[in-house]
Amino acid sequence: CAVSRHTSRRGGPLMLHLMKSEFIKLRTLRSTLTATIVLIIFPVAVTVLSAMFAKNPDETMVIKVLVNTGIVSLLLCGVLGVFAIAQEYSQGTIRITFAATPMRMKVFAAKALVISLWVAVSVAVLEGVGLIGANYALHSRGFDFGVMYQATPGIDSAWQVLFAFGAVCILFALVGFALGALLRSSPGAIATLILVPLLVEGIVTGLLIAAFDIDISRRTPFTAAIRAVQVEPDAARWGLVGYFSIWCLVITVIAALLMKRRDA
Repeated sequence: CAVSRHTSRRGGPLMLHLMKSEFIKLRTLRSTLTATIVLIIFPVAVTVLSAMFAKNPDETMVIKVLVNTGIVSLLLCGVLGVFAIAQEYSQGTIRITFAATPMRMKVFAAKALVISLWVAVSVAVLEGVGLIGANYALHSRGFDFGVMYQATPGIDSAWQVLFAFGAVCILFALVGFALGALLRSSPGAIATLILVPLLVEGIVTGLLIAAFDIDISRRTPFTAAIRAVQVEPDAARWGLVGYFSIWCLVITVIAALLMKRRDA
């Protein structure tokens, strides 16, 4: 094809071309824009309102509210990952993509990179607008402390919480992307993405405790991800992020291999 004739053997120009193409596809989807707006506005609105009306705010309140309401944003990041690939399968346009670029691994990598960058920018906007708005609200009420607190015994600095939240959001997007590639269906992938962390992990944990007296609640991947973004995590923050990233890597590799082998 025309793209392949104008690429080097190392594939650099091809990847740039693919990433540009995937970005255009992503931003022209109304569902993508809607999910992005909601994942930004919801935690920002709740955080700013909390700063405006909380009776006794402290230094950590803003970050706590931001990341706790940001759990909704985590799920929406996963939904964005699903949209990045499952929409093409449902509409049949993935065949055109593979016909233009037979090297499916490059297509997979380009899609994964674009959705990761999209989510990273969205979360940066979420955190920046939320913190600036909350800081202004607190200062207007006469509170002189900042929202970016320093680390103290038992509590990591605000920067660590924010970076961990951003990392987990990107990982959620990649999990959603992998599920979309595996299931090839937006409804099925989104249902799986939502039900596993909110319902399935709890049911499996409860059954194992009841039947075998085995408690895996601290080892389930999505629970670990949510624990990692708390202001006061009950384990090493980056260890939890790393644990979830291993699960994410496994699912993504399986999705990539199946995408390479299966018919479009």
